[in-house]
Amino acid sequence: MKKIVMLPLDERPCNYSYPAMMPADDELILPPKEFMGDKKTPADTARLAEWLLENIGGADACILSLDTLLYGGIVPSRLHHLSLEELKARAGVVRELRRRNPAMKLYLFQLIMRCPDYSLSDEEPDYYDLCGAELHLFGRYTHKEKLGILTEEEREDFERVKRTIPQEVLEDFLGRRQTNLAALLYDLEYIKDGTADYFIVPQDDAAVYGFTSMDQITVRSFLKSNSLHMKTAMYPSADDTGLILLGRAVAELNGYRPRIYVHYASTKAEAVVPWFEDRPLGETVKYHILSVYGQQVYSLEEADIVLCVNMGSGMWQEDGSGYVTAYDIERNLAEFVAYIRYALERGKVVSLGDVAACNGSDGELLRLLDGEGLLLRLHAYAGWNTSSNTLGTAVCQAVLYFFGRDEEGRKAFLLHRYYEDCGYMNFVRKDVTENFLPALGLDYFHADGKRGKVAERVRRGIEEYMKREFPSLAAEVEEVYAEMPWSRMFETDVRLKVKK
Repeated sequence: MKKIVMLPLDERPCNYSYPAMMPADDELILPPKEFMGDKKTPADTARLAEWLLENIGGADACILSLDTLLYGGIVPSRLHHLSLEELKARAGVVRELRRRNPAMKLYLFQLIMRCPDYSLSDEEPDYYDLCGAELHLFGRYTHKEKLGILTEEEREDFERVKRTIPQEVLEDFLGRRQTNLAALLYDLEYIKDGTADYFIVPQDDAAVYGFTSMDQITVRSFLKSNSLHMKTAMYPSADDTGLILLGRAVAELNGYRPRIYVHYASTKAEAVVPWFEDRPLGETVKYHILSVYGQQVYSLEEADIVLCVNMGSGMWQEDGSGYVTAYDIERNLAEFVAYIRYALERGKVVSLGDVAACNGSDGELLRLLDGEGLLLRLHAYAGWNTSSNTLGTAVCQAVLYFFGRDEEGRKAFLLHRYYEDCGYMNFVRKDVTENFLPALGLDYFHADGKRGKVAERVRRGIEEYMKREFPSLAAEVEEVYAEMPWSRMFETDVRLKVKK
């Protein structure tokens, strides 16, 4: 059994709990939950640094979120007023970890700061309520202007955007971006000088044009000039990055690159640019496989793992016509289900990345799999949040199961994903938001705390939905628990008591 120390991106279940829930037989050491932050309240970075130094002895690998070490979490990284010198000082712990344990594998990840396209301050500075969309457009238009492709209509709107954003807001936002980018470039020296073994630069809520894309160009220039592509990865991601590096740690410590074959539900799927991302799906899948220390192969026969990716010729979006071309016509769901069965029958580890829709499962696909008796035969499944978050989760599950063969953990995490990704995200979230919150004077971004009436309604709703729609899965579960980790409806913390 190997010892792996992890400092996660934040305290949400996807970052803190999922790694410990994975089907694996290695010892994973996480900081106590009370050491982590709480959404906009940053973790005590000095306390976490001390915890790391106390626990690094004897570790075979360390997975380190630099956003947590430097800022106290993903959201605090967008809110802080720290100087570059303060951030460099905090990052110094990385070299001390290496000095204390020169033999371990050391994996780092640090985000490029996002700039979402809506006006909402839920995870951003307060002024994002007033001009978040304009800040996004400012970045988009600036980028296109630099490239010489700004249209006349966009140029006119750019002038409006400039007038709309208060100068002090622009200075605050751009100043923080500049500081964060400088800190990232400083920390990338750890991969350049050999202090770290692998470094992922996730792009949170990426887009083809904008601030994130411009920062990516700067980072990529650094990687190119130092020939670091084989030791780094930069792709759309965030909440799955710790999982990918956990899979990499297990694979490297076992000294074997798992061979992964990818099968898509549509011939056009690889070319789709998913929502909140900046490149074709097929290119991001390659990064997931490389980053998990895998090797993509191109036949079923040579594969250890088959990654089945549910995507049509575009993201699912109902248009009121009763069907969606990208979803119903330019995707062969029957063949996709048949292929999953075929791969399982040939003894392959089969993982399903369900990314046809954003922020939830494809209920039609799950019903077909259920009818074929395949839901609990899968070795890995995910269908939550962005395409990349889903794929990173599904890939990690598969790799950890491949090495650990933990049947109990496999079944438990599969059930967890179905209950959360389908039960909650597909049905209960919308139902509670529309039919329960208004009577309490609440809304999507304001629940009544982590364990209030909303959490109980969510728990009951998930349990009832799964019993009604997926009785074969509900028969495997004794109890359902749910809470709202950030007191909102976007995510829930589902926990199950699975029958032995």
